[in-house]
Amino acid sequence: MAPQIKRQTAVKIWISNLLNGTYTKQEGEFEPNYIEVNEKQVGRVNLIANVVFRFQSEDGSYLSLTLDDGSSQIRVKAWNEATDILKGIQVGDLINIIGRPRKFNEEIYVVPEIAKKMGDFNWETARRLELFKEYGKPVNIDFTKQAITKEENGFSNKSDVVEEKIEDSDDRQKILDLIEKLGMENGVETEDIINKSGMDNEVVEEIILDLLKNGEIYEPKPNVLRIL
Repeated sequence: MAPQIKRQTAVKIWISNLLNGTYTKQEGEFEPNYIEVNEKQVGRVNLIANVVFRFQSEDGSYLSLTLDDGSSQIRVKAWNEATDILKGIQVGDLINIIGRPRKFNEEIYVVPEIAKKMGDFNWETARRLELFKEYGKPVNIDFTKQAITKEENGFSNKSDVVEEKIEDSDDRQKILDLIEKLGMENGVETEDIINKSGMDNEVVEEIILDLLKNGEIYEPKPNVLRIL
């Protein structure tokens, strides 16, 4: 029987503290990843921030929000069914996000568990007062120094373009080879590629999304992949 995992507390924190913390990826199956901030292991976060940019892929399988809490910006990224968590949230909304920090290609981002719009009460000011008391004035972090393109963050007119670079060409080629081999006739399901790759799920999903965006593969039907 698998050991019961104690649910971690979602820590209220500045976005800049997350970006400035030390990310640790645990090896054990039941050991959660975390960011160390002020000697505290932060495995779940509770953020209140404004949505300043929103991107959704054409097939709806990927959705990201860029959040700003006044200290810096961070992306919330969801795939497949998890995109429903962010449904209805638009640019300009003040939202409360609870989720888990992750790191890929030197970018810290958040995988959402709960997302809700905040009401009329000035929750942003209330949260800032809490964080000032707990952490003091935040050290602002330049969001553009992370592995995020200007296009996706609304700094150009190409708001429908995402160019997230996959740096490990060997991993990228491995996924391409698997899709070509297993999907030669009728295509191969995304889940099969993830299972057979032996790689981290999030890494495979990032690579597949990048291959789809670059037109190297396509989906003849939802969640089925083929080489062009």
